[in-house]
Amino acid sequence: MKILLVFPGIEHGATTHSDKGSWTSIVFGYPIITLIHLAAITPKKYTVTIVNENYETLDFDTDADLIGITTYTMTAPRVYEIADEFRRRGKKVVLGGYHATALPEEAKQHADSVVLSWAENTWPKLLNDAENGKLKPFYGPDDSYSLENIPPLRRDLITHDPMMGAVQTTRGCPNKCEFCAIGSFSHHGVRQRPIKDVINDIKHMPNRLLLFHDPHLTVNRKYAKQLFQELIRHKIKKHWVANGTTNMLNAVDDDWLDLARKSGCTEWFVGFESVSQKALDGIKKTHNKVKDFKRLVKRLHDYGMTVQGGIIFGFDEDTPDIFDITLEKIDEFEIDVLEINILTPYPGTPLFKRLDKEGRIFTKDWSKYNQVEVVYEPKNMTIKELEEGTRKMAKECYSHYNIIKRNARIFANLKGLGAFLPAATNYNFRRYYQKDFHF
Repeated sequence: MKILLVFPGIEHGATTHSDKGSWTSIVFGYPIITLIHLAAITPKKYTVTIVNENYETLDFDTDADLIGITTYTMTAPRVYEIADEFRRRGKKVVLGGYHATALPEEAKQHADSVVLSWAENTWPKLLNDAENGKLKPFYGPDDSYSLENIPPLRRDLITHDPMMGAVQTTRGCPNKCEFCAIGSFSHHGVRQRPIKDVINDIKHMPNRLLLFHDPHLTVNRKYAKQLFQELIRHKIKKHWVANGTTNMLNAVDDDWLDLARKSGCTEWFVGFESVSQKALDGIKKTHNKVKDFKRLVKRLHDYGMTVQGGIIFGFDEDTPDIFDITLEKIDEFEIDVLEINILTPYPGTPLFKRLDKEGRIFTKDWSKYNQVEVVYEPKNMTIKELEEGTRKMAKECYSHYNIIKRNARIFANLKGLGAFLPAATNYNFRRYYQKDFHF
């Protein structure tokens, strides 16, 4: 049986399918590991091909017997379009991913089968059923899976490999932030891959830049420290980026940070989310303490690592003055790169359920659930104020003057390729926000 796995084109983000073939897609192409992981757990008797629409053209005349498509909320309309066309041509289609898990009945309208949650246990069963003509409408969720003995990821199936590759060491997050989709998947705690498997995976990656695709690498400080030590012991010379939480990065000792830097850490992505403590408490991200943000950034800078911060606008506690306050604070904190988003209530999250119950969600056009469009009624400002305020923030933050100022700090803190990534990201974000926020 021949299997085609599809990652749909993305319309919004630092790199989109419209960048296909450009230098941006080479340097900033986002490494996708979901499908090469799925291919790795596919029994060897099946033939697997992967098409990432952000880099390749999808051929609907494929001779594949089974089509598997991963689904984000913002890509759902494109996924359904692809699925409907393949089914029209007589192909069996399976949908999976976050959105399909959150809204399985909706997804089933466009597929022969839907995989809910993680696929380690259910995917091989589905393939056996498909081969025998007994495909069930739903598989899972089955959270009894283990990340032990997962075969090496099928990196040989990647036809377009950007400068940055990716690996995952842990899955799941113990935090229950109201807006976060990851928490909706993490009902049974955090799972970890054996460190020896992670190291082996990294060794076989051609990429010099590496993204740890974990919700946050700081979830288990002891595990992370052992990982850093093994990266050093195996003399793996890669620059890496990972997600970390404010409370954990503030709590780790100096030796932990020193090992992170020596093992190749270039940058931490930190979800600050807001400079308003009331807003953070309101979304149940109480482990974030605004009073500690500046100290955290300075501490990471002292160890030669940069900080990419995530900020979200549109929380119920936000008023129109939040934009100017945020701009002032970001400059004070000396954050190196800033990701700016409008709050998006993804299906399956507590936030979506609450806003939907309150009658505040005014569209379920999933293509608009992209973190740059408003899909709900804000509480303490108008839709226009939220849109214009975010636009103003992005324009000011990514003015040439502010980019040069931040990049000068980055090159003073880091050298070589390690400094190139965050510095270049500043310019790429300007390009992205110019396009999406229209300035």
